[in-house]
Amino acid sequence: VLQSSSLHSSSQHGFQYSRAILVENELFLSELRAFARAKEAAGYSQEELQETFAFLLFDKEEEAQQVCQSGLRVNSSNISTL
Repeated sequence: VLQSSSLHSSSQHGFQYSRAILVENELFLSELRAFARAKEAAGYSQEELQETFAFLLFDKEEEAQQVCQSGLRVNSSNISTL
């Protein structure tokens, strides 16, 4: 999934990943579902409501653990490498 998710095909083989972890946080998922319901009620199309994924690149495992515990909010982090 990581290799095929590159926006540019030239980037697909430019990274080596040692480990990827899928984090599922029930609180965050319920917030996402509520957000999607509100957008659907506001008339957003199914295409606009379709989920997409992004991958964050961390320098230290501790940074990743912090995001997994507290979430990632707009303007709440200096993480800038997607």
